[in-house]
Amino acid sequence: MTTMTVDTRTDELRQKTVQIARSHRASWIELGQMLYSIYKDKHYRSWGFLSFETYCKKELTLKQTTAVKLLKSYSFLEREEPRLADRNFSDDDTPKRVPEYESVNLLRLAKENKQLTPQDFSEVRDSVINNAVEPKEVRAQIKKLIEEKNPLTAAEEKKNRRNSALRRVVSTLSIAKTQLASERLLPDFLLKQMGDLISKLQDQIES
Repeated sequence: MTTMTVDTRTDELRQKTVQIARSHRASWIELGQMLYSIYKDKHYRSWGFLSFETYCKKELTLKQTTAVKLLKSYSFLEREEPRLADRNFSDDDTPKRVPEYESVNLLRLAKENKQLTPQDFSEVRDSVINNAVEPKEVRAQIKKLIEEKNPLTAAEEKKNRRNSALRRVVSTLSIAKTQLASERLLPDFLLKQMGDLISKLQDQIES
């Protein structure tokens, strides 16, 4: 971190951003707006940070992936849902709950996904913007919409089931082998046979 003279005009922004970052789950739109301003105008440089990522990590304790999602989610809302991007929207407005930033980020990615139709996007938007659905459910909804357009063949489904079963068996045998070996509950030749079996089963997992 380099040492530079702090611009007093941005000092208030800096301090408020730190405060909001500590509770960004509840105030992520406000934090996203601040991060966008800091990133766009490169205020972090006048605060002695060489990069935006370093600023987020050192001062706000935000991971780079989280900071990027917050930036892009806020930018998406400002462009696509400006009313919601205004953190002071009226109580008479809908939605009553602000969607999580990860859900908004998934909506942003859905907008860019060429496999999804405008109707598909509208369905996802309704889940995120109007119903504030959890990210896990949004992700499952998008996955289902894509899979409906690219259904697996019977052979692919069979291969997936086979691979899943093999992975479960390999995992169980590997755990058992480790425990049996550490506690010396089986002779070495049997442990070797177990190891050989595990290797053979792994070879059967298709890519």
